[in-house]
Order: sequence, then C-alpha cells, then structure tokens
Amino acid sequence: MNHDRPTDVLALGGGPANLSLAALAAPLDGLRVTALESRTSVTWHPGLLWSGSRLQVSGVKDLVSLVDPRSRFGFLNFLHEQGRLYRHLIAAADHVSRKEFDQYFTWAAQLLDVRLGEHVEAVEHHGDRFLVRTTRGTRHADHLVLGVGQTPRLPDCARDITHPRLWHAAEHLTRDVPLDGRDVLLVGGGQSAAEVALDLMSGRAGTPRRLTWVTGRRGFAPLDDSPFADEWFNPRYVEYFRDLPPEQRADQLARQRCAGTGITRELLAQVYKRLYELDYLTDTPFRHELLAGTRLDELAQDHDGFRATLLDTVTGTRRPHRSDIVVLATGYRPQRPSFMAPLEDRMPLDGDGYAVAADYRVPWDGPDTNRIHVQNAARATHGIADPNLGLAAWRSAVILNSLLGHEHYALKADEITLGLGGRP
Repeated sequence: MNHDRPTDVLALGGGPANLSLAALAAPLDGLRVTALESRTSVTWHPGLLWSGSRLQVSGVKDLVSLVDPRSRFGFLNFLHEQGRLYRHLIAAADHVSRKEFDQYFTWAAQLLDVRLGEHVEAVEHHGDRFLVRTTRGTRHADHLVLGVGQTPRLPDCARDITHPRLWHAAEHLTRDVPLDGRDVLLVGGGQSAAEVALDLMSGRAGTPRRLTWVTGRRGFAPLDDSPFADEWFNPRYVEYFRDLPPEQRADQLARQRCAGTGITRELLAQVYKRLYELDYLTDTPFRHELLAGTRLDELAQDHDGFRATLLDTVTGTRRPHRSDIVVLATGYRPQRPSFMAPLEDRMPLDGDGYAVAADYRVPWDGPDTNRIHVQNAARATHGIADPNLGLAAWRSAVILNSLLGHEHYALKADEITLGLGGRP
C-alpha cells in the first residue's frame, strides 16, 4: 500500500509526547500531523497500571492545558464529555489516578490522526521528503518527530537471561506467575520498585515466602516534590539549564536526582504499613529483607530458579542469594530506534542518544525543509524534567513553533522563584 499524499509531519510513536504534539497541531492550518503507533492501543505503561496508582503530577499537566487551556483536548474536557467532571472533583480532589489518565490518552487518540498497529521498519530520505516504510506500506513526510519513548534498562548480568520468572517492572501486571511459597528478589529503588513491592505483598497472586528488596541507592528515599525542587520542572529552568556547559549540566542532574527518581511519601507509608501487617497482624508465613546500598552484581539461572550475587556498595562485601522469581525495577533509558539506521550516519550522536538543539531538533546533513525532532530524549541537554509529563505540552509547542517558523503558541517563560545564574 502506498500513501501517496505526503504528510507534513509524521510523529513516530503514539505515547503521551506525540499525542500532545498531534493535539496541539490539530487547530493549525497548513501543518498536518499523523502519528504511527506499532501497538494496537496507546495504553500507558500497561504493566504498571494498578487501579490505585496515582499520577505524580497535577491533572492540569495534561496534553495541552499548560500551553492552550482552551483546547478541546484538555483533561477537564475529557471528564466533561464523559459526564463525570463533578464526580471526579469530589472523588479525586487531591490526585488523579494513572488509570484515568490512560483513559484520557485513549480518548484523545481516537479524536486525532493516530494509526494503531502500524510498525515502522525503516526511514529513508529521497529528494525533498522522508520515506517511511511501515508494515502497511510507504508513507511520505516533510518532517519527522521521534517519540518512541524509552526502553527498560536491565543490569548487565541479566540482559542475556530469558525466563518466565524473570521480568522488568514494565511487564509486571502482564505476568501471571503465582507467588505462594516462593522467594522473590526485587531490584530497584524508585517509584516503580515500591509499587511492585506493594503489589507483591498484596496477595493478588499469592504471598511470597520471602521478599528480598535491594537497591544500590543509600536508602528507600522519598521523592522531593517540594516547591523549590518543582521549579526544576519550569520551562524557564529548562532554558537556563540547556545553556550550561556539559560538565555543569551533568553535575546538576546528579544533584537533582531526588526530584526525579524517589518514592512518594504516601507510597512509602503504604509499603511500611503492609510490612507491619504481614509481620504482626496476619498468620501468613512471610519473611522480608530490605537492603539499601546493595547492588545486583551477578545473576545466573539454575535448574529451578536463580543464583545471584549481591554486592554491599559500602563495605564491598559480596554474598550469594537464591530466589525463585526476579523482578527488575531498574528504570528506563533512551533508545535510538532501529528504524533510523539508514540515516544514522548523517546525524551527529551524543553518547547513547542524538545531539539535540534548543528546539528539540536533531541536526543532520539533509535539507532544512526536512527536519527531525525528538521527544523525551534530551535529558542531558534539557534537564531532569525532560521525561516528565509536566513539560510535554510546552515541548510539543516548542517543536511546532519551530516547524511553523513563527511563534503560533506564545511561550513567554513563566516566572520562576529560583535565581538562575544572575538572570533577571
């Protein structure tokens, strides 16, 4: 099948970043955006969609509202059109559930030009346009926006192991493995790890005989969501951050880790309460060991489970550990999509990712009339907020303004309380 009519912009990936781009592009004249998603739905992290999971940002930080509060694609309009706005305000006065935001994304995708079940195989460039070869034929586009998201990060020792009782947290709810009487090793110290820990102790799939939860971090630390830390998620701070020298950006990212990878205080309290209940208030046989400053150093399969070596990063002590199940809540990393291989030697790289300009453009040696932009792949140059949903609308508006060649969306930087290197 040939899609002869060229698309102005092909957004490759149908996650929240490119849904935001398509939603903000919808009212624009002369800039048509089509999003391609290889999956058959835009479900948001389905392996982590617990019914009680809460969004870590305000519901106002949706696909469009912080750039265009009047857009029909806002979360409040979704609630209104679903006939549940008042009930939502009563039931969820202080939070939004991840499940409800997932429903919101699905609703938005149905209103936009999002093509599901279309896998991109290769991107080439000929003449004055990109040729995108997919499982449904060839598409033509003037511009590309890469929004394929991030891929699960696995420890080196686990990358070559394939086993039904070993999985990354991203797949957790898709695994139907009974836990009763089994020893479980959980690796990781962030929000997803704590959510998995709580689920493992919930009894949903039975209760493990023993849970060993290890993290290389110094503790099971709370997320810093205090007002001044939240200023790092302000567009004004992004503009300041990207002008810093590379070594200073790396230093800032290390210092700000507590605002991006901690565990919410509410979830920490829930985990602690559940541990207390299992220890003292139930008859369920259960043992647990929570080890901070401990890294998974080696992992191997044996005939009926896994042999691991755990390294105490403080003392250097190594100890053997055996488990029946291993869950890796070890985060995510940016990925360079394989379908860009035909053009990769024409694009400068920066470590494991692309070099990214201020407007999220990837420089390449092709014509400026055919541009490549990236979503959620510029943390090193744009700061800790880059993967965060809170800046999705602002980033999409920056990209659209760049493609249009003028400021359709007024992005006057909001005020910021932090002093930014002497800037007014």
